[in-house]
Amino acid sequence: MSSNGDNEEPLYGERPEWADVKPVPQDDGPNPLVPIAYPADYADAMSYFRAILATSERSERVLELTATVIGLNPGHYTAWKYRQDTVLALSSNLHAELEFVENMAEENPKCYQIWHYRQAIVDRLGDASREVSFVNRMLAIDSKNYHAWGYRQWVVKKYGLWDGELRDVDRLLEADVRNNSVWNQRFWVMENGPEAFSAQKMDEEIAYAAQRIAQAPRNESPWTYIRGIVRLAGKTLAKVPAINDLCTSFEAQDMIVPHALAMQLDMACERKDVSTTKTICDQLAEHDPIRAKYWAYRATAAA
Repeated sequence: MSSNGDNEEPLYGERPEWADVKPVPQDDGPNPLVPIAYPADYADAMSYFRAILATSERSERVLELTATVIGLNPGHYTAWKYRQDTVLALSSNLHAELEFVENMAEENPKCYQIWHYRQAIVDRLGDASREVSFVNRMLAIDSKNYHAWGYRQWVVKKYGLWDGELRDVDRLLEADVRNNSVWNQRFWVMENGPEAFSAQKMDEEIAYAAQRIAQAPRNESPWTYIRGIVRLAGKTLAKVPAINDLCTSFEAQDMIVPHALAMQLDMACERKDVSTTKTICDQLAEHDPIRAKYWAYRATAAA
């Protein structure tokens, strides 16, 4: 009978193929104050992992052992690094290794060691053909997973996978227009994409953001996006008529939108229009009370 509880796999100490290895138990000193009560299977696997670390063994059984350690503790960066070195030393099938990572990522999508490891394998493989679809599956689990977005940016930029990126962004914004991670990705594409960011492109993106703002006027993300693309184009807010038109459009609808007022405030400051600045600050203090002191400061600073 296994000493491994409900796990059907025997402990490493019970496996004949590991009989030649002397396990190295964790050494907490002679009188540990609060030793960690590791599960038996993890303590056993780690004892054998320490042993192979000491001998620098690279073998198929080491890959199986590291898979066990990683399965029990996905954040074990030493096990990931040792596995990577072993995979490369054995010239293992890197596509199969990507399958291993995918299975781990589905259960642990926010474990950064998994993403770092996958990047190392793809970098060595030189083939990112499956990566965007992989990231899309991970974003379906959590569309704000910053590990997934960071990895996606590396893949897209390194391998030039720009085609379809804005299409995916549109799809994700259609699903959740408030997803700030997707807005950030759209700006990243504008800033880093292969095409120069022109004044015409700025106008197109302002129109795009305005359409999304109409869906949720109090959503801060597209307003911030507009600020970013105007700066990216080397312009100022006050010099772009479409922005003033967007902000004033809510007045015609008798809607008070603090983000629109804040943008009008910045335009007034750019024009050095002190009177308008103070008037808008008073409006913001009333309609955005959580930042009332900040708006009072802005009014004072404009004097």
